[in-house]
Amino acid sequence: MTRVILVTHETEHPALYGAAAALVAAREGGRVFWLPARFDFDRHPDAAQHVADEGALIPSGLIWADRLTGQPARPLADRADEAVAVVPVHPAFLADGDAVARLLAAGAEEKTVRLDAGRFIDEQGLAIGWRDASGRVMREQPEGVDPSGLVFAIAGPERQFLETCPAPLAALADAIDAEAPGSKIRFLDPRQLPSAPLDGIDGILLPGGSEMSSVPGQIALARAARMQALPIVGLCLGMQSMSTAVARELSGWEDTDMAEAAPAASRHSFIRIETGEYRLGLRRTRLSTGSRLARILGAESDIACNHRYRLAPALHAGLASRGVRVSALGGAPEQDIADGIEAEEGFYMGMQGHPELASRPGHPHPLIRAFVAETLKYARDRRA
Repeated sequence: MTRVILVTHETEHPALYGAAAALVAAREGGRVFWLPARFDFDRHPDAAQHVADEGALIPSGLIWADRLTGQPARPLADRADEAVAVVPVHPAFLADGDAVARLLAAGAEEKTVRLDAGRFIDEQGLAIGWRDASGRVMREQPEGVDPSGLVFAIAGPERQFLETCPAPLAALADAIDAEAPGSKIRFLDPRQLPSAPLDGIDGILLPGGSEMSSVPGQIALARAARMQALPIVGLCLGMQSMSTAVARELSGWEDTDMAEAAPAASRHSFIRIETGEYRLGLRRTRLSTGSRLARILGAESDIACNHRYRLAPALHAGLASRGVRVSALGGAPEQDIADGIEAEEGFYMGMQGHPELASRPGHPHPLIRAFVAETLKYARDRRA
């Protein structure tokens, strides 16, 4: 019989959905299972952007189950034969108001956890976890590190990552810990960019997301980074923005835009996949022989996907004429969907997927780690 533990944590931030339960599961040797959840998508548009391997979008905060327990969270209905099922209970997000009462009547245990000054505190007043400045939920108390002087930017307001969708920021922090500890992270809202957005920045990460109002700013950041030869990495929507910035350098494509973001544009850099396919879940991508991305990831790699759009086939050659090659392909061989791009010079690289979801404490995703390492080298060379 499965032991069910309900972990109540009062929070209004989807980024913490399941975080306290993941800490309890790690301590109890259990697995996180979740109840149907509801979110205010007007306030938190990316609250359910975590990609399950089998192909589903689930609450973004469930990334903490992956990171803290080594096992992805599953719907509570899948708990059969599990010894310990730990269930997050966030009253603000319960889709079924009677679910908790039914579980208690069936013999479920109750625990309460609160977050206070960066510490997750259980009912006995003991700290069972911590939250660092990058929003990462950790089992061990983070240690102080001397400043390195490096500054990374991530495109998006701070609340986007700390309140709603934590994985991109956590993955960047993982890579910084490995390659450039003590670096600062600055937030750049693509919808409110300053006149010189990259002043004082050593490298920039463009994340994915469902907020299309960020696209013009992301494209502007990609163009600025390209002009300054500043290291930049793009994840999903970020890779699309980087590709579109290069496409606009081509004759006849100066006003191109993504079909998803600007349906009325005269030419589209990203179009719907012709078969109508929704690439959702863990997918295999083929890396081009001799490419830098292949050296980072190997000949083939799996990546979490969440998109219905692809780089326009005509732009494969068009980008190459501007020194940016398509270096990873997905889908059926006859489809050749662009899964990755990279510049011949400098670090201008992105993937049409979510590598940040595979980052773990002490084991950052190789692409993001390579970006941070290259940024460190770039900054040292520039300052020298």
